[in-house]
Amino acid sequence: MLFGLVIGAVCYAVLPSYRLREGGSCFLHEAEEIGGAMNSSIADYIHDVQFNQSIFQAIGELFRKNNHEGTWLHCIKVAQEAKQLAVRFGYSPEAAELAGWLHDIGTIIPNEEKIAVAQSYGVEVLEGEARFPYILHQKISKAMSQDIFQISDNELLNAIACHTTLRPNSSLLDKILFVADKLSWDHSDAAPYLMEMRRSLDMSLEEAAKIYLTHVWDNRMQMKVVHPWLAEAYQELTNGA
Repeated sequence: MLFGLVIGAVCYAVLPSYRLREGGSCFLHEAEEIGGAMNSSIADYIHDVQFNQSIFQAIGELFRKNNHEGTWLHCIKVAQEAKQLAVRFGYSPEAAELAGWLHDIGTIIPNEEKIAVAQSYGVEVLEGEARFPYILHQKISKAMSQDIFQISDNELLNAIACHTTLRPNSSLLDKILFVADKLSWDHSDAAPYLMEMRRSLDMSLEEAAKIYLTHVWDNRMQMKVVHPWLAEAYQELTNGA
């Protein structure tokens, strides 16, 4: 049995297996629905995951069962960054944290299967995504969050769906998750812009996002694909510069 507790604009789900702080913004349906995926294309990836535990534990097990422990550690870091940014910029820290935990669950689908899985969810596959299927993981993560974990908050789902590329007319949560994802990278080639992104947060989230988008745009000839959402977000934030 699920009981909703509304505090301000935030609806926390109170379940025996879900801690209060893991609720977010009216995200969860009945407990027995969690893990009850309807899409048979992902059944092999979730069949031995135990969902009678906290959502944090269930997401972690989903990654571990599919040999993506490193990605789960990244998601934990992103969730921490996103929570801090949410507090700083006036958004629900619970929602931002949950988005961070979930944002990369689509990476458990092998690249060679991503197009088929995306299409099975009715997800539009753009030309660039067909050429470089890895980038589809952001859209698949949104679909899996709905399907497996019964996430119903559109703002959270849409942030997950553009966390790699951002998008034009992005929401506050879009930008929080996008920036948190980039700040949590530990690749050595990220160093040139990470410090600049952190400094630019003193001005705004948009400035931090612009630092990364400009880095990608300036190096676009070396990229496998420049996603149209990223190009449009870059043009919007730089006023077409």
